[in-house]
Amino acid sequence: MLGDLAAEVAKHLIGLPLDYGSTVEQIAALLAAEPRNRASVCAVTAVIVDDALRDPFRETTANRWRTGIPSWVAPPMVGVTVRRMLSLDVLVPTGRYVRSTDTRGKNGGKLMRVYALNLAAPALLHARAAAHPAA
Repeated sequence: MLGDLAAEVAKHLIGLPLDYGSTVEQIAALLAAEPRNRASVCAVTAVIVDDALRDPFRETTANRWRTGIPSWVAPPMVGVTVRRMLSLDVLVPTGRYVRSTDTRGKNGGKLMRVYALNLAAPALLHARAAAHPAA
């Protein structure tokens, strides 16, 4: 009975593509650029960058910076900000993973990426140049 029902439902489902291309990055860029999200994006970015700068290898994980995110930041904005930082090459995956300590978000024990802060990212270099124009 249950198998028949599952088969019937499956016939009507439209399969989603396995590769979303740049769709997620485009959505993250839109959300990050939205003026009302500016404070959240800035707060998350500051916490992540601060944590990475404290590490001798400029590495960071959500385990370390999760507690520094202000409580008023909506959880989805953390993911959006990380995605945007990845798309700009400000954060780069190291290829290593650690176990999550996030028990509140029900992610405890799951593998999560270790990122490195890329201080030579074009986006960072451009931002620095705009903030400190040559005299």
